[in-house]
Amino acid sequence: MQTQLLDKYPTANLVVYAVWFNMMPADSRAKWKPTLLTDSRVVHRWDEAKTIGRWFAPQTRAMRPLLSRRSAWSDGDVLWDAYLLYGTDAMWNETPSGLIRWGRTIVAGKDALKDEFERLFGNASRRR
Repeated sequence: MQTQLLDKYPTANLVVYAVWFNMMPADSRAKWKPTLLTDSRVVHRWDEAKTIGRWFAPQTRAMRPLLSRRSAWSDGDVLWDAYLLYGTDAMWNETPSGLIRWGRTIVAGKDALKDEFERLFGNASRRR
């Protein structure tokens, strides 16, 4: 996503929150590479307890209509390897509002995410 989205839209007014946690045997904070996303608009967080993934997992039932094409989610205990795209009107109270699209896995949903970036940021933000 660094080269396909962030580098392509260098002036897009956005913040990316990359929340990392251990889900697979090879995952660990020691092996985590913060250099995967180097754009200054990315905020990295390590969530050892998987708090954010555990919170979002039951929310996906209500979010299902906004699931991107080619994405898959089967009501697990932890939402992971996913993206959630919120608009500028998003409000983060008890439950976040303003969700535009979400997808899982990030790779499976990348085309839909690219389409949303184009729609949101268009030609004005693209590097020439």
